[in-house]
Amino acid sequence: MDMISPEEIRDEVYRRLKTYEDLSLMEHFAMFMGKAQILEFGLKNLLVELYGYQWEKIKARTLGHTCRELKACGLRGDFIALLEAFVGYRNYIAHEFLLNSSLLRSILRDDIGRLEIKHLERGTILLEQLIFLYDRTSERDWWTEVA
Repeated sequence: MDMISPEEIRDEVYRRLKTYEDLSLMEHFAMFMGKAQILEFGLKNLLVELYGYQWEKIKARTLGHTCRELKACGLRGDFIALLEAFVGYRNYIAHEFLLNSSLLRSILRDDIGRLEIKHLERGTILLEQLIFLYDRTSERDWWTEVA
């Protein structure tokens, strides 16, 4: 079996992260949320295609629920571990990031530095890893194989 090397993952994620370099904080947030929604759609599609779930029953489920269902179905453990780490970042960024950033700006009356941005950056790194691995795994039909 052909494997994906850690170097290949690192290089591809680094290349993908360059697209965020010139974005404002709000643009970065929007890009993150849009890509996270596309990934979530793809993951729900795995439940439908690989495990026979009905789209109508899962389309409104959360990313966390989708992750737990994929894990219960036996999807690759390495992918699930990365996805589980991502779910926490995604939930924080979706529900608390903008509010916390605004509050910090109000309190500090200045640039918030990396106090909140680090969460968005770490979440983005995980997101880009997941997208790359999702695409590569789908291309090679490796969803049930162990790396």
